[in-house]
Amino acid sequence: MTAQVRDIFNDLSYYSLFDVAEKARWLMRDVDWEHIDKSMVTPALIEMVKTITFGELTTYSATRSFMEMFEDDIDFTQWLAVWLYEETKHPHALTKWLAMNGVQLSGQYLMEGRTITPMTKSRTEMLTFNVISEIVAGNMYLATSESVSEPVLKDITAKLAKDEMRHSVGFENYTRRTIAEAADPDYEKTIVLRSAWVFLQGDQFINHPVFETVRNLNAILGDTVIKKIRKQIVSRIGKLAGVDIPEPEQIYAVYSQFKADYRAKRKTTPSKHADMAAAAAM
Repeated sequence: MTAQVRDIFNDLSYYSLFDVAEKARWLMRDVDWEHIDKSMVTPALIEMVKTITFGELTTYSATRSFMEMFEDDIDFTQWLAVWLYEETKHPHALTKWLAMNGVQLSGQYLMEGRTITPMTKSRTEMLTFNVISEIVAGNMYLATSESVSEPVLKDITAKLAKDEMRHSVGFENYTRRTIAEAADPDYEKTIVLRSAWVFLQGDQFINHPVFETVRNLNAILGDTVIKKIRKQIVSRIGKLAGVDIPEPEQIYAVYSQFKADYRAKRKTTPSKHADMAAAAAM
């Protein structure tokens, strides 16, 4: 992809995404820290914020994994630097709120929060999971903002909700581009659909920091929010793969049919991989 870029300002989507981020970005000083209403801060609320904060600490490790996997992708890695900055502000703001309510978090807590499980080796899958995780996080923060009474926390989580949904659009942009530039775009679309199915199968979330956070907050968020998350995921993922997924429960049927159609097409149409191999043998 890098070799195809002749004009970084006009060829890279990073610059337009950066402009959007500049207009939407909030600053720490925008938060009215002096007006925390401590009468509304309960032990249960403290534990909820600690749970959310812990789930946000993986940004550093996730960025390192992304940088290693996409080191040759100048567009995505440029945008990733902005994503890292904005995402790192999330646990920073929540940690400050906790500190102003007398809660201390240790360095060990920070390091444990940074720990992540080994990620997939597929670029498309990794990007897809992050589209999903941003949708999940955005809805989680929106639900939190709507449910809490403490005004400063309500404001913080409303700001974070907007960040996460904007980030989901960024990851979706790079997922779509990765699919389009792949040697076999339809194969990449099967990965997109499979990733969504893995996340949505049953009522369980896969082992991902954001998904783990939602699992821990499931009782607080409630079924209505979880259903909303699932419907948004199939809508967005369906568009990425170019298929219609009417309901979350139909994801496996859609995925299976798409995969069957893809395999049938491969039997009658030589793949680009096969063409390249044949050309190399000549």
